Amino acid sequence: MKSLSDMVASLVPALGGPRTCEACGKDFTCGASLAGCWCTELKLSDEARADLRSRYQNCLCRECLEKLGPDSQD
Repeated sequence: MKSLSDMVASLVPALGGPRTCEACGKDFTCGASLAGCWCTELKLSDEARADLRSRYQNCLCRECLEKLGPDSQD
């Protein structure tokens, strides 16, 4: 049986500890909460989200997500 802290960490990833951005390698704290994630604040098209999902398996830091978003030149 999972502990309460394990269940909360699975619902709110930020409580699970720091993450490492798959794109740049920097450590960051996930902005997810029960109210949502800061990454949902970024305006990404469905195509941009699909492209990022195909290139990365894990979360990206906010800086990389903004850089790799639809307004980037990459």
